[in-house]
Amino acid sequence: MESALRSYMSADDTQQPFNVASVPKVASEVKAPRAQAPGTAAAVAPGAAPGRPGAPAAAAPAPGSEYEAVIKARPEFASLGKLFKSCPPVRLTEEDTEYAIHAIKHIFPEHVVFQFNCTNTIAEQLLENVTVMMDLADAPEFEAESVLPLPSMPLNEVGQCFTVLRRPGMATGKMANVLKFVVKEIDPSSGEAEEEGYEDEYQLEDIEVSGADYIKPLTVGNFRGVWEEVPADTEREDDYGLGPRENLQDTVETVMAILGMRPCEGTEAVPPNARSHTVLLAGQFPGDERALVRLSFGMGADGQVAMKVVSRADSEDASEAVHSMIQEA
Repeated sequence: MESALRSYMSADDTQQPFNVASVPKVASEVKAPRAQAPGTAAAVAPGAAPGRPGAPAAAAPAPGSEYEAVIKARPEFASLGKLFKSCPPVRLTEEDTEYAIHAIKHIFPEHVVFQFNCTNTIAEQLLENVTVMMDLADAPEFEAESVLPLPSMPLNEVGQCFTVLRRPGMATGKMANVLKFVVKEIDPSSGEAEEEGYEDEYQLEDIEVSGADYIKPLTVGNFRGVWEEVPADTEREDDYGLGPRENLQDTVETVMAILGMRPCEGTEAVPPNARSHTVLLAGQFPGDERALVRLSFGMGADGQVAMKVVSRADSEDASEAVHSMIQEA
């Protein structure tokens, strides 16, 4: 398909629909982003009313502002280096449960710090020594390094505990989570907690670390200039069959959502009834490594869509990571 799409994109007349039927069926396939798997938490605003994972969040502050302030306020994280990115929060509890738990992933040069915002909604209990234990069986590349407990989970207010994982490169995987704590009953007559408590735990939703967690949008004023500036020997190219689609605009938005990069020069907008289109994207990986992507789409008369992805970056690993994110979607 590579040669067929290249020939079509370079032809003088691109008004005729691209004929995907002429492409050999050897290209990889890319599906729309996976529906949220059972047990995997979905994005939600911190402090929002706890609801079913995947429910629309209340208006959320931009990640990276208040979250970064929380991280900087903890001296335990000073040795981890510069914070690269704070990901949008995810909800780890169902609606109308005893505890409201939200998680934020913080990406550091060699670590991922998981911040768990915890709220107790049961007035008759005091929860102490609160931690979230993460099962790394399905994320073997990660290594548990430290756990910072929350001394006491506040009633109807937010407190934080943290888990720190070391990561090799841009490791990915899914972690199962269990909330652990000591329960002390509240004496209804005095309002004071009993001296003795008992250990208990609560199963939470899973958390997944994906390739998109390691990239953030990058603004570039001159895409062509930056494209020529990054090393040409990092260029990687691959072709994908996207299957039948109703229109190119939805297809473009699907791929952009997978990559999490910033569209350049207004190329995210596909002209009405277009049968071919090129999107320019820019992003940044940890270590301030720039990555640029050219997405070329062609739609056949039968609705089949072919896509060519060409990437360049400041390193070969960053360029290859772009293709890995698409292949794993």
